[in-house]
Amino acid sequence: MLNQRKQAFNTIQPLFRAAEAKTDQAAADAAMLIAEMLRVRQQARLPIAAGQDMLDKLVAALGANVAARKLFIEAHALTPALVRELGLERMFGDGSPCPDSALTTGEAEIIPIGRAA
Repeated sequence: MLNQRKQAFNTIQPLFRAAEAKTDQAAADAAMLIAEMLRVRQQARLPIAAGQDMLDKLVAALGANVAARKLFIEAHALTPALVRELGLERMFGDGSPCPDSALTTGEAEIIPIGRAA
């Protein structure tokens, strides 16, 4: 029974971490889009109001991405409680309840600041 619970936990945890990383990427992409829209508007000498409604929506979307990231952080902090709720604390021993993933082993793609800004 405990092995099945641990297997279920180990199946879900990497998916959770992948979703966390994708939330970061979505925020970075939205920020790049906003910055590029402002840059090309200026470069094309368009009026300052050009695309304002779209920029308003994109800024709101970026805010939602940042809020989603905060919720992932809060959800991640609940991992030890979930481990206890499932009765798995002894199976993890002194180790982290978060199994290694590409993000903890250094295998995750590192996005250069120039691409993210």
